[in-house]
This record gives sequence, structure tokens and C-alpha cells, in this order.
Amino acid sequence: MSNDGVFASLPQNHFGAILLDPPWSFTVWSKDTGSARSPEAHYRTMSMDDLAALPISTLAARDCALFCWVCWPSLPQALRVIEAWGFDYKTCAFDWMKARTDQIEMFRDDGDVQIGMGYWTRANTEPCLLATRGKPRRLHADVRQGIIEPRRQHSRKPDCVHSRIERLVAGPYLELFARAPRNGWTVWGNETSKFGAAA
Repeated sequence: MSNDGVFASLPQNHFGAILLDPPWSFTVWSKDTGSARSPEAHYRTMSMDDLAALPISTLAARDCALFCWVCWPSLPQALRVIEAWGFDYKTCAFDWMKARTDQIEMFRDDGDVQIGMGYWTRANTEPCLLATRGKPRRLHADVRQGIIEPRRQHSRKPDCVHSRIERLVAGPYLELFARAPRNGWTVWGNETSKFGAAA
């Protein structure tokens, strides 16, 4: 498969690590209270079929690690999309607990942890899955899965994710659907400077 279309500006078979926060589309339960917080209120989303059709595999080196932010309610569909891209799911790379800004270092009880919307329980973590193709090598064994950082603007992820990926696997590094430029990374998307340069 060629990437002549959507990814024509990017080199093929090049990247050892790909990070992405796809514009997942999912249904909110309450049109009154949920619509303003849904992804559609902030950017154009894509269906699971359209996401699965993206030629992600054409960008990946023979040995590549894929880091994909997902939403817990759509986990089964996200796993199918990752498989359609030619990657094998391995584990949760990172699980971001969205904390209150005034108590990042210590939580005394559940009331100190920021909560968000949820279908059964109130969601306050967001997972980033790890999938591979070939045999990317783990560089260091001390990269932690848990991230405790404040919630930021819609879809803006913690900056520490990039440095953790850099410590975990070799590049070259690519971020798809990026919202900010970052040194040492190729970024792609239609809002790559929305949040300004990251460290």
C-alpha cells in the first residue's frame, strides 16, 4: 500500500516510533451536557472505518512501536483499528490520571483526583496503548506506565509522553494528529501548532 495520498509529505518505511491521538468519533449519552465535551465540539472526527483505512503501516520502519491514545469505552474498536494498521497490541504503554493542578504530587483520598465523564464509573484516566510490528528493541526498563499530570485543553496530552517514548524505543519519531511541534519529532496534522512548541 502506498501513502501517496494523506501522508504524501512523510517518508515511507522510516519511523521507529509513531505516537498518535486519533480523532475518534463516539456517541455521547446526553446531548444536553455531553455534546460540549465531545470531540466533535473541538475538531473534525473520523469513523472507525476511516481511521482503519489510514496507511499507517507505510510510515513505519520494519521494527516499529506504535503509541495510540484511546478512550476506554471504544477500546474493542480501537484494537481492531490498530490491527488494521498492521500492528500487534502488546500492552498499555501509559495511563494518564488527570489530576488536579493543586495536588499533583500527593493524593489523600479519591476526592483529590480529578474525574471526568464515564459510562459506568467516572473516568479519570486515559490510556495510550502500545502495539508493535517487527521487533523494536526496548532501550531502558525504567519507563513507567502511570502518568499523574493535570488535565489540560481538550485533547492536549502530557508533554512527558514524548520523553518517555524516547527513553523506551529508538526513533525516528513521528506524531500523527499532533497539536504542537516538538524538537526531534516529525509532526503531522492540521493543528500542529495549536498549543505552541513543546520542550
